[in-house]
Amino acid sequence: MKLSQTWFVAAFLVMVTGLLSPVRVWAAAAAPAPNTEAGIELGAPFADNAVLQRQMAVPVWGWSQPGTKMTVAFAGQVKSAAAGADGKWMVHLDPLAASFEPRTMTITSGAGAQRTLKNILVGEVWLAAGQSNMELAASRTDCKNLVVKPKDGVVPIREFSITSCYAQLQPIEKAQGEWKCGDYGAYSAIALSFADVLYQELGVPIGILNCSFSETSIQAWTPRVGFQGGKDAYTQAIYQKVLESDPHTPEHQAAWDRFYQQIAETLQDNAERVKKGEQPQAIPTQPPGNLRSNRDATWLFNARLNPVIPYALRGAIWNQGYANMREGLVYYNNLHSLIRGWRLLWDRPDLPVYFHQFYTPGNGNDQPSIASTSEMRLGTWLARDIPHADMASQIDIGGAVHYFDKAVPGLRFALLALKYQYPATPLQPTHDTPAWQMPRDGKAADLVAHGPMFKSYTVEGNKLIVSFDHADGGLVVAQTAINPRGFSNPKVIPDGDAQVKLFYLADAQRVWHPAQMKIAGDQVVLTADGVSAPQGVSYATSGVAFQPNLYNQALLPTTPFIYFDHKLVTSQTWPDPELKIAGVAVNPNSVGLLYEWRKMPLLSTQFRDNAVLQAGQPITFWGSVLHDWGYAAKGKAVVEFSFAGIHQTIPVQPGPSIVTLGPGTTCLGSGMEWRVTVPAMPASAEPKTLKVRFLIDGKLAHETICTNIVIGDVWYVAAPQMKMEVPAVPPSQGMVRVMVRRAKRSAAPCPSRYSVAVSTTPDNRFACRWENATGGFAGLLGQEIHARTGQPVGIIFMQNTVAKKGANPPLKSWIAGPCLKTAPSLRNDYRQFEMKIPGTSYYDANVRQYVAAWKQYWGQYIPQMIATKGIPAGAEWGGVWGHYPMLDDSVKSTASETYNVLVDSFTPAALKGIVFLTSPDMFRQDQGALFGEQMTALANCWKGQFGGQDPHFFYTVPSRELAPKIAEPQGIQGTSTALTI
Repeated sequence: MKLSQTWFVAAFLVMVTGLLSPVRVWAAAAAPAPNTEAGIELGAPFADNAVLQRQMAVPVWGWSQPGTKMTVAFAGQVKSAAAGADGKWMVHLDPLAASFEPRTMTITSGAGAQRTLKNILVGEVWLAAGQSNMELAASRTDCKNLVVKPKDGVVPIREFSITSCYAQLQPIEKAQGEWKCGDYGAYSAIALSFADVLYQELGVPIGILNCSFSETSIQAWTPRVGFQGGKDAYTQAIYQKVLESDPHTPEHQAAWDRFYQQIAETLQDNAERVKKGEQPQAIPTQPPGNLRSNRDATWLFNARLNPVIPYALRGAIWNQGYANMREGLVYYNNLHSLIRGWRLLWDRPDLPVYFHQFYTPGNGNDQPSIASTSEMRLGTWLARDIPHADMASQIDIGGAVHYFDKAVPGLRFALLALKYQYPATPLQPTHDTPAWQMPRDGKAADLVAHGPMFKSYTVEGNKLIVSFDHADGGLVVAQTAINPRGFSNPKVIPDGDAQVKLFYLADAQRVWHPAQMKIAGDQVVLTADGVSAPQGVSYATSGVAFQPNLYNQALLPTTPFIYFDHKLVTSQTWPDPELKIAGVAVNPNSVGLLYEWRKMPLLSTQFRDNAVLQAGQPITFWGSVLHDWGYAAKGKAVVEFSFAGIHQTIPVQPGPSIVTLGPGTTCLGSGMEWRVTVPAMPASAEPKTLKVRFLIDGKLAHETICTNIVIGDVWYVAAPQMKMEVPAVPPSQGMVRVMVRRAKRSAAPCPSRYSVAVSTTPDNRFACRWENATGGFAGLLGQEIHARTGQPVGIIFMQNTVAKKGANPPLKSWIAGPCLKTAPSLRNDYRQFEMKIPGTSYYDANVRQYVAAWKQYWGQYIPQMIATKGIPAGAEWGGVWGHYPMLDDSVKSTASETYNVLVDSFTPAALKGIVFLTSPDMFRQDQGALFGEQMTALANCWKGQFGGQDPHFFYTVPSRELAPKIAEPQGIQGTSTALTI
């Protein structure tokens, strides 16, 4: 919506400040093709620009009509095979020599069909898998500085990825993909760095199978057979979930019979509850199996990795961890499952797999830790017991979620590959690898590929002496930093022992003390003030990032470790709840109840530092008394409230101060929240403090303190996406404050009750916050109001995003679900809303349809997927991500979705007024014929939902020139004012 902004803003300011006059404002609207042709469908990796593996048999496969003879011709070889009963065929080319010659591969069927693949090279092929830090494009990292030199005009490094699907519940084989050929900025940064070193050292083409995707756990990339082979209870529990999602197993039958029975019992119970006037309950929301999302165990493997098996390759590299940071030591179990599964399916028991130890988010700190992230790193280090697998460290790399420095981590993968897969290779220094990092005889067999790792320690008086593996030639101090070439190669710090702050020693009372380090060849000698007889040692367990740290002569970093009494320390074996660090008080927010309940939305969106609360009206404060995962506290729980000299203690039990929310509010089921209403207060700029505490059995579980709160006039402003040019506003000295949407989303099918952002953690980076007005429509509006009243002003300015097609949401999207029934044109939308509300006939019918959909899913769709190993064509549950039945699948209406995010978490609220700005998308389709009844429904809905004293409702109405059939609102309750645009 592009407006003549200056006139519009001026007009609206005049209107809301009581000097209404009509003003005219002009408004105006602001996958590759399948890998099949000629009746021949090929395996996903077989496409133009491919790289084939040298020196081993190369399988080539695809699908045709059963019984059809298929012939593959490449590099002078001709191989044939007949398609089986399922249409699949496979031939094996004899081992090939490396070649930069772009050649063609011809596939011919006995029926006369033929396909030709062009620009095929032969060299070394590696799998690169993981989550977003493996997926991250080179152009967004230091790898943009890599210069890959072509060979005789040929692109030497190519990268393949699946493009047709991302996640599926069952493994598929039929998919489409493409090979990137020279657009290096779009390659995986880590994989490109790795491939570039191999290319320079081996002098052959390099192919990368990039099977990575953001926000995915290691479990998501593990095949079913990987979990099957695990003997530990943790792995078997995952395997049980996977079995429950296979309709051919007894585990599935038992789990789903129970699920259907629970649903039937809930519906029957609801009928009785409705008769008694009691609150009906939602059906169970979590189905059995690995169905917590389409990124649950096996899903990513099934869609993005299984279709490339058994493509011939040398080995695999793995970079992942962010999605598993909170799981700790079981990363060891998961690495075993991942690698076991890959090897079984490739039929390569010795398939080399190299994995990164997790980097250091942020800048790290020097204190010892046995927190989950530290133990995930420990589990990674311990997983080196997997034969033909090994770990590359990146502990000395720091940064944000998507860290910038990817070249050095890629190089360290390459060192392992060069050492173990190419031991006879003559080596030359590369732009990443200085000469001193190469062995003297120039052979990869003697290449140093590991950093120092803990071996043992001895104690001599007050000294603790640590010995290391992989420390030949002595240890040095260095740190990573961006060098002039743009890479984070470590730089030696001469005589830098005193700069290393990462060692700690433990005394007999299990207190950890900062230690001083002295290098003694391949050992370090440690002492610590106050420790006369050291009992344990810790190094870098909280990460390193760019701090000075310990390296070997090859400038590879030391792996973190922590030992006490010569035994490895873990959170399970350590006798204390946490590590005690000398001179450091334990942060209560990092352990116990305060840590467990840290994400609790104890206060809703409006109540933050610097808030403005409404003068002259009773003010209701409110928030959740449930954990952010929806469960209640075990034990006696209370909320302690304090504001402006008013103190209340609220027991968390049914009563006037504890409001039970019905399923219509929460979508998935009922919820509970506390509420306190304080008497009206006069306007005042004197800062006040709001303090709310949540206690369980007398122990503090969560506390929120909001400071610098003032009392004045509060306005809620709803706006479509539009550009508004307004004059700059002078500094308000804190008298005008604005809260805006910081979250990326502005709509959702269910109410976002306590936060506009997805996260309810109070200080999450997308949370709304109050800030001094610096400009914009909201700031100018606030300044104009303040100029007339002299009182503090708060503007809650919620502006939606637009849909992909550039349209603002329709008017019904801003109306709360229960209010839809008040507009005759939205009755069908209301019926769809009722499909989410337990106890209604529409909900019951929706549930029965939901159960029927599951039965069809398990009876037809999944068996067909298992049989064909492909996505059934035209199936309802197919698609890019894969899908499964959801209770809301039958709900097609977009009504209430904007309200759910931008309004719901502010209700109830005492307000001076409400401003609603319309967009052409709200009246263009019907030329305004339904505008009146829907705007009436919206206004009355908001007045009721916000509550308090009747807030003045200001809104814009299109003129007849813009909407020839415009029907103006009739029946808005209380005070309202319209502005014609």
